[in-house]
Amino acid sequence: MKLLEDLATKLGLKDPKYLLAIAGGVAAIGVIVVASSKTSGSSKPRKEKLALDSKESVLQTLQELAGQQAQMRSQLKKLTDEVTSKSMSLAQTCKRCTEMQLSDPLEKYGLSTVEFNKILGEYEDDPAVHEAVSTLMGSPPNGAAAVTEASSSLTTSKLLDIHKFMLAEYERLAAQPDKGSRDASIISFAAQAVVAGKTEAQYKISVEDIESAVLVHQGALSSSPEFSEINVKMQKAIAKLMGMPSSA
Repeated sequence: MKLLEDLATKLGLKDPKYLLAIAGGVAAIGVIVVASSKTSGSSKPRKEKLALDSKESVLQTLQELAGQQAQMRSQLKKLTDEVTSKSMSLAQTCKRCTEMQLSDPLEKYGLSTVEFNKILGEYEDDPAVHEAVSTLMGSPPNGAAAVTEASSSLTTSKLLDIHKFMLAEYERLAAQPDKGSRDASIISFAAQAVVAGKTEAQYKISVEDIESAVLVHQGALSSSPEFSEINVKMQKAIAKLMGMPSSA
């Protein structure tokens, strides 16, 4: 199976073109979206492309994206706490995201997320690229998820309930006519903070513990038709939020 199709299947995504638009989507929460604003109706000018025509440059870009993940996870946590404490709407959260000046590693190449995914497809049989993408998508470096007391208390059934809750929240946000921004990366990041805050408040558990539990139960979840259906619907909701076309 091709690199992107294989990873999409493992993460429960119907269409592999959303892999880097929903990075970390195995948990579908605390997600770090690296979608370029150029996938939406953003008015930002498209920069002249730099060369991204070698395995080395592709690996370097994946490393930059992974580095950005760590920084954005910290920013997302702070934003989630702020959204929860102030009961901020999606539009208000988008405004706060704009003030945070989030960066996009693909900007210097003038590439959208979908275009970068196509480039990755050229290296589908390369072990180094495959490992780098897997790491970016949330796979633990040593292949084992860190288990905490809180995450160990989450059963497969409970995780399904949590994901149903998150799906409902994403669909609610996607249905709002005014999202507060036309920038896909801003909207998606803001939506993650809003959904994460509501999920933590509802279930009294951190997004990190939920992600850890998902990785622990990945085998059972990946074979669950219900979990797969939830992830497909989640994909469509997030795509709608970002102004990206969703496949049927």
